[in-house]
Amino acid sequence: MKELLQKLWGNELQFLDFNVKFEDKNKLDVTQCAIILSINKDNYERYFLLKEFQELCRKIDLRVDIFSTQKAQICILNLFKTGFISKQNLLKALKILEKISNNAIILDFIFKEQIPSVDQKALFQNDFKELNAINLELQNLSFDQSVKSRLQKTLEKFQNLEFNIAITGVMNAGKSSFLNALLKQDFLGVSNIPETANLTVLNYGNTQEAKVYFWSKAEWQNILENSVFNIQLKEFIEKLCMNVNKDDFIQDGPLVQTIKLCDLKDFSSAKNQISAFIKKIEIKSDLEFLKNNISIVDTPGLDDVVIQREILTKEYLKESDFLIHLMNVSQSLTQKDADFLLDCLLNSRLSKFLIVLTKADLLDEKDLEEVIDYVKENLKSRLQAYDTNLIEKLDFLCVSAKMASDFYRGLTSKESLEKSGMLEFEKYLFNELYSGQKSKIILKAYKKELHLELKNILNEYEMQNQIIKESKQGLSEKNQELLLEFKHQTAILQEAQKEIASSIMKLRNTDSGIDNLVLLLAKKLKERLVDELKYLKNNAKKLNTGRLLNIVDITTKDGINDILREIKFENIKKIEELKNTLTLKYNFLKDDFDNGFEDFKDGISKNIDNIFKHEKFTLLKLKIEKLSNLKLDLYELETRLDSVIFDAFKEFKMGEILNSLDINGTFFKFLNEKLKHYESIQKAKLQNLEKILGSLKDESLDIAHSFEDNLAKIEKLKELEMGLLNAD
Repeated sequence: MKELLQKLWGNELQFLDFNVKFEDKNKLDVTQCAIILSINKDNYERYFLLKEFQELCRKIDLRVDIFSTQKAQICILNLFKTGFISKQNLLKALKILEKISNNAIILDFIFKEQIPSVDQKALFQNDFKELNAINLELQNLSFDQSVKSRLQKTLEKFQNLEFNIAITGVMNAGKSSFLNALLKQDFLGVSNIPETANLTVLNYGNTQEAKVYFWSKAEWQNILENSVFNIQLKEFIEKLCMNVNKDDFIQDGPLVQTIKLCDLKDFSSAKNQISAFIKKIEIKSDLEFLKNNISIVDTPGLDDVVIQREILTKEYLKESDFLIHLMNVSQSLTQKDADFLLDCLLNSRLSKFLIVLTKADLLDEKDLEEVIDYVKENLKSRLQAYDTNLIEKLDFLCVSAKMASDFYRGLTSKESLEKSGMLEFEKYLFNELYSGQKSKIILKAYKKELHLELKNILNEYEMQNQIIKESKQGLSEKNQELLLEFKHQTAILQEAQKEIASSIMKLRNTDSGIDNLVLLLAKKLKERLVDELKYLKNNAKKLNTGRLLNIVDITTKDGINDILREIKFENIKKIEELKNTLTLKYNFLKDDFDNGFEDFKDGISKNIDNIFKHEKFTLLKLKIEKLSNLKLDLYELETRLDSVIFDAFKEFKMGEILNSLDINGTFFKFLNEKLKHYESIQKAKLQNLEKILGSLKDESLDIAHSFEDNLAKIEKLKELEMGLLNAD
């Protein structure tokens, strides 16, 4: 039971912030709600004994007893009935919990309940609009131009954030047709980009244009070297170079051409051999769908012979906020589909994927359900060695792009659009994007930055009124003390800068002999592969290349993750200790150091985790696949494997890559930026203070009016502060 709950806790299924009496609205996710709902008179004692459940209760100030739990269950059901908890996600979590709890009654209730639709996109945009309004109010209230400038930059920074959607699928999955239906016009396809062979990024822009990025000479040379391990790729390149002069496109520095959209088919069509020289394409368009801060990454087919394009695609997938995998309903779950989805389920940071079955108009509803069941069962059987519950990361929708496109062309009635499934897809997509983790992080970060600026402006007006008040009371010496205090703080800042520089020098980038650990891992990988080959020989079984490559994947990734996890822990632990020490000594810097520190740590974690997501790993698998297909005796195969694996692992040079991250230097830069930010604020305050003290000597100024005017602004700022706090 404990292990199952831990698996559920690992899910990152999130739902919209909700208005309940729990003090922190972000503390419960849908899986934790499911856990509370699954408690009944027969199992509550087992739940209450678990430390994990006790911790959950502490999060929401809930007593660990049956009456308090029932009260929480009522709150959760009310939230569910008002549409603030995803019905689909809640059902999934409750079904998983059926292994330890009889949830038949609650499942039946939730399944039958008609839930009102909540427009997550509208809610998100409304929250964003309110924050923008507060931002503009603060700009009007501030008399400091540097504060206004910072607030304007903050507004622009958050407005320019994008949601990245990746569209994947094998060739003939119907990506272009699907995107045309999504964009509501024939933007991709015969008119512009027929049979697109390249990775294409679509962004919103007022100008309709495309940028074509070609491979550099070094990148092209790498593609040529890979062709040694891929006969199909080798033949493709030989034929290509016979018909096209590569020097027109492949140059020392990568060539970038800006072209009109109408000319794009001359470059990117799979029928045009020039497309092989293209690394990626970026398209700007004023399409309505893209106005919603959405960027679409249309990937080349997963069965692309150019392995570098597949590697590039995977890089974009890592940065995507949502993944949509298309499968032609008539040929769903090819081997490439299955391998790709399995890799995503096991390794992706995303908590959910959507599988869209295209050309759904070719089958009836019953047949579509059978296709979905087949895909689920097939993937489940492949997940037996890992965790079959991972299948719950997948959602399924069926669409007919043709029916939707026919409507947008004016060829059919709206009934065709409604039956196409595209409206259901759009609603699903927007709800997932705008109620997801990224949306919450964006809003939280925006609120935090606004709150810090608000505090600075508020302190400034309160300080002004304090000076005016003390001046009226003849306490001018106190004003002079305030001036000296500001000047003294400047000296403290200089001291802080020196201490930070000295402390950073004492930290060392932790590599813990990582290269030696990687070579030990290489030895472990070789032993596992040899054991597999011996087993096959002794039992007269046929070699399964897919299983062999699976061993390479699992052994290597698990081993590297173990190594990197320890390095990440050591680095972040030391950095946190240093930050806390500095915060205690220089308490006035606490807010500045805290702002953005979580993002800084996430960046460090991401950089370390990405160390091994390297092209060389893909090439190692290619070499092993080629070796396994050769008819070699076991001894010779073992010898060749030894050479291939150890040579490849030496090439990784993990220690060098880790040191190149310069974690400590990055932390020093982070702290220095915070110091400079604080210093600029203090200098501005000092200048204003001196200006006010000077103006108090001018008898012609209406000091009383200034005092009253400041009071009105202070009251307004406190109202805005309450607005920000209530928005949390």
